[in-house]
Amino acid sequence: MRGDGIGIALSFAYVLLVVGIAETLRRSGRISFDVSRKIIHVGVGSWIVPTIFLFDHAWAAALPPAVFVLLNLASRKLGLVRAMEEEAGDNRGTVLFPLAFVILILMLWNQAGGRTALAAGILVLAWGDAAAALIGRRWGRHRYRVGPGWRSVEGSAAMCIVSIIAIVVIGQVANAPYAPLLVLAAAGAATLLEAASRWGADNLLVPLGTSFLLWGLG
Repeated sequence: MRGDGIGIALSFAYVLLVVGIAETLRRSGRISFDVSRKIIHVGVGSWIVPTIFLFDHAWAAALPPAVFVLLNLASRKLGLVRAMEEEAGDNRGTVLFPLAFVILILMLWNQAGGRTALAAGILVLAWGDAAAALIGRRWGRHRYRVGPGWRSVEGSAAMCIVSIIAIVVIGQVANAPYAPLLVLAAAGAATLLEAASRWGADNLLVPLGTSFLLWGLG
């Protein structure tokens, strides 16, 4: 229980620090709204790596993201943290992202290989989705339509490459590396899910799809 308490305290402190840094930079005019959201996205998502080592019990590991589901819902309604919400429109990603944490932790935490798989899914979204957005907006020249929006081949390629890196990294960190073909399959699935998602649904579909694929086949 003591380890869980420390983990909970560190989780809240870390997330608030990341959000505070992003909001401060946004208010100072040093970064755009979109970049501030990506800083939060990558920073918070990367916390899944220490999470799988800090906590003893699933309920404790799921508690901080569950609280942030509620806080992010309030922020969407009231505009409390503009670094996350500005220009988001109908994007529900700020709520779905911590919800993905909760679902994966509760379902896979106590399963064989589950912690590595859930960490991989979250990390793929945190790193890959950010890379897809930034590369696509900066260098995306070959575009294709997804519903009312657009994606780019360059952005999707970045998503796939960074997803491969994320899965390999977490496999090495957790001392449970995945087979190369499984890494490629999971990265490909994550890329397709990200490309086909609308209104921020990739924040839920990508980590769930990637994690369950890795866990089921790994």
